[in-house]
Amino acid sequence: MKIILMENMDNLGQKDEIVEVTDGYARNFLIPKSLALRATPGNVKQWKEKKRLIQQKKERGKFKALRIAEKLRGARLILEREIGEEGKLFGVVTSQDIVQEIEKRFNLEIDHRKVNLDEPIRVIGIRKVSLKLHPEVEIDLEVEVKKST
Repeated sequence: MKIILMENMDNLGQKDEIVEVTDGYARNFLIPKSLALRATPGNVKQWKEKKRLIQQKKERGKFKALRIAEKLRGARLILEREIGEEGKLFGVVTSQDIVQEIEKRFNLEIDHRKVNLDEPIRVIGIRKVSLKLHPEVEIDLEVEVKKST
């Protein structure tokens, strides 16, 4: 019997693959546990449409990320903060602060989790920060932390 796998299965195949298994294995184990669907013409057509929609969604996400990257290319963010002795900040500059500055200057909404900041910025100066907007789109920004006047 041909089935469409709904999950990755060891020794059978990956999710969304069409594979051939014995009738009993499919009817008694895979289908009742929702691990597979029968590969009927209707289910195959529905599966292909689902894959096409997922691919379109990925392409739209990548296109949106490329547009954002183009707007931010070569940008330098300047954040002003109060400083104490020895040039250390009162508080820190976090990924959320960087995202807020991007929203304010460029009117772009970006999730703070897309900012690759190993640890918060604690001193004044210039630092390179990367934004991973999409699995295939990454851009570097310069973030300058200055003493507020």
